[in-house]
Amino acid sequence: MTALIMLIYCSVQTDTTAKIDKILMYEGGNLVYIYPVGGVQNKPACHGSNGDYLSFSMARPMAKDYLSVLMMAFAMQKTVSFRTYRDCVDQPMSDTINWFTVIN
Repeated sequence: MTALIMLIYCSVQTDTTAKIDKILMYEGGNLVYIYPVGGVQNKPACHGSNGDYLSFSMARPMAKDYLSVLMMAFAMQKTVSFRTYRDCVDQPMSDTINWFTVIN
């Protein structure tokens, strides 16, 4: 039973947990950049030095949903737990958001 609980816990650990400092929408790349307070935690090797942010493409199927919930979390100063791909999928210099949870 303990092993099962640890397996579940480890599978849902997040990569960055923080409030959102700012949100940048970049039309030229169809991207949204999320700047967490305190910066990105557990950065992948591809994460560049051009900014401390997570990103996702507005071409993703749930991008509008992501954006609306993240804007709500930013406006209400809620903490967000981000799980990323641990890779720069949508943009070559930033970790790409896979899913997230607003936690308080």
